[in-house]
Amino acid sequence: MNKKIALLLAFLLLPSISYSQPSFMPDEMVTTSIASMNSQLGDEENKQRLERDKDELYSIIDSSLSPYFQKQYAGRLVLNKHWAKTTNDQKARFTEGLYQSLVKSYALTLLNFDVSNIKVLPIDEITDQTKKLTVKSEVLYKGELIPMNFSFGLFRDGWRFFDVRIEGVSYIKNYRNQFDAEINAIGIDAVIDRLESKD
Repeated sequence: MNKKIALLLAFLLLPSISYSQPSFMPDEMVTTSIASMNSQLGDEENKQRLERDKDELYSIIDSSLSPYFQKQYAGRLVLNKHWAKTTNDQKARFTEGLYQSLVKSYALTLLNFDVSNIKVLPIDEITDQTKKLTVKSEVLYKGELIPMNFSFGLFRDGWRFFDVRIEGVSYIKNYRNQFDAEINAIGIDAVIDRLESKD
């Protein structure tokens, strides 16, 4: 997997904040998340400590991300045509396994990137009819300015993000293609078992 895909998936793990304020816009959520990330990861000494204590690092990411990332919707988009063929138990296990895999696989990337290099762009006005929107941002990464877009949806529990695109490359589409091939080859149960056993 190339570095930009890894960076893309790492940004899915940016911590979020409370959505209890009805006037709080998704672009403001992303902006505040950046500040929250800097605060939780701390200075270089603390980052080195977290690199050794992966359980705490995973816990920080999970507690920050889980309430605000719409992982069921993301899991459904990743499974795509396979979603309708799976049981409720398989859906739940795949969705959680995918989420935990992302947390564990990309946690260390967050320790090696300065999230203050993200510039969040203002969004258009949200109306009562708005159900989905894109929060655009720009990332300065190794001297290159990279466009990064967060996909938000309005769900029953409020605005949540479910996808991130970097230079047009979607986390959802990337994993949909990967898991489609794997499920066709070995079946959904084997894929779920692999996700649940991944260190």
